Amino acid sequence: MRFLFFSLIFPILFCVNSQTVVDLIGEVNMIVFYNDGQIESTTLQQFEKIDSLFEDAISNACQMPAYGVSLDNLTKEEMKKGFWLEFKFDQTFVLNEMPFDSLLVKIEQNCFGVNLIRGNDGIYEGRCFYLDLNGKTFDDLYKYLTEIAGEKFEVENVEIKDTEIQEELSENEKEDKREKEISKSGRTLIEKLN
Repeated sequence: MRFLFFSLIFPILFCVNSQTVVDLIGEVNMIVFYNDGQIESTTLQQFEKIDSLFEDAISNACQMPAYGVSLDNLTKEEMKKGFWLEFKFDQTFVLNEMPFDSLLVKIEQNCFGVNLIRGNDGIYEGRCFYLDLNGKTFDDLYKYLTEIAGEKFEVENVEIKDTEIQEELSENEKEDKREKEISKSGRTLIEKLN
């Protein structure tokens, strides 16, 4: 009986009290939102909503053994496509003998499990953590990130249109000046001839 306790039950009790990557998400001090490789600036309100939607999606998640391995150059190339969130910590954590100071995740629709790619000083190399979202998805978070990206696009288009209008006005003003100079020089030439 003692053998069963130490061989089966004691390890389970030990594992229940161990910290998982899900437990550490509350320790994040900054979230960086990448949209097709470009960093999107977010307001404090947007930051809080992203954090809330992410935590909701992983609220029932189970950390599973991960078979994924990240290679820095390939990861950075993949970050140029789609939505990515990087969760940065103010210290280095070590879980399952894997150190990290940030976690990177690609946000996709209809995704029931994700690899959390470990970052160390901006390098994404080595084994990943895998989260089974346990029936949940990142769909709500994906929709919200799409809204943020859409707002940026609309603002950029408005600025471009204003700039184009100003450029058109500048061109029109230049043409008006040229016409005035031509008509002035033409009058001067006619006066000299008379």
